[in-house]
Amino acid sequence: MSDQDSKEPQYNVSICAVEPSDIDDLVTIHTAAFTSDPFSNLMLVGREEGAHQNLMRKSILHWLSNPSTTKIFKAVEGNGNILGWSCWVAKELERKNLEENKSSEAPSDPNHRKEKARPADDAPRDPARVLGGIMHKEMTSWESRHMGGSKYMILQALATHPDFQGRGIGTRLVQHGLEEVDSQNLACWVHASPSSYKLYEKAGFQEVGKSDYDLAEWAPVGTGGELGWGTYTFRYMLRSVRI
Repeated sequence: MSDQDSKEPQYNVSICAVEPSDIDDLVTIHTAAFTSDPFSNLMLVGREEGAHQNLMRKSILHWLSNPSTTKIFKAVEGNGNILGWSCWVAKELERKNLEENKSSEAPSDPNHRKEKARPADDAPRDPARVLGGIMHKEMTSWESRHMGGSKYMILQALATHPDFQGRGIGTRLVQHGLEEVDSQNLACWVHASPSSYKLYEKAGFQEVGKSDYDLAEWAPVGTGGELGWGTYTFRYMLRSVRI
């Protein structure tokens, strides 16, 4: 997720449903929004040109093919230009293996998992991909741990073009989506990046856990000098059903 709040003047936009003809714009916006995101950049090291765009295009096509469970909204200015978008997916997790997830995610601080160091021996050829797998496993484990056995909505994607970030566009998209969530009496889950979690806090989400990743430990040798990989924190956030 990528969006940021600031004290910039609010931008007047309308929120409406995405159409198939919008896909190119959505891909462009998402790519631009995540250009400076360290975790995304690490996942792209060594990938072919256009890898991010290809992945997002496939994801958006999949979401659009499931209108009964998925809502994609766009923020549009007066001239019709799309400035940002969000994707919301209704899910229902079975409760199976829930106790396993709880026991496997039981650090000294139950709301914080420190990322394990990369093994020194038998190092994989593509450590960034290994980290991506670890992140996905922990993300799904936290989600199952808190949402297992329930129907809920997940904020799957949120992106505002960098030229318009800090103008309240992300906030408008989140508010609009949460109106849909509340109309169905559902809880909402989000996997938040460092640049977006404060926006979600303001919208009523609460942090229930987080994972820290020392990206430099996983970056291939000779990469990322100017990026300053550093520590990247994903936060797992929940907004309870509004009564």
